[in-house]
Amino acid sequence: MAGKRNRVVVAVISGMTDTQAADVTKEIMKAKQKKAPNARGTIASGNENEVGGLLQQGYRKQIK
Repeated sequence: MAGKRNRVVVAVISGMTDTQAADVTKEIMKAKQKKAPNARGTIASGNENEVGGLLQQGYRKQIK
């Protein structure tokens, strides 16, 4: 069953500045587009105390 599309990647990275978070977000989006251009994705960035909400339904940016 090679090539079965049932994988998900979730990462939480804390202790960054706003600029660092923006840079990491940009790099993740570029890597997703290069490795899996037809895959759907959502990325979120916010404060440490908002992690639960971000993972469930907080502010999200659709990766195209």
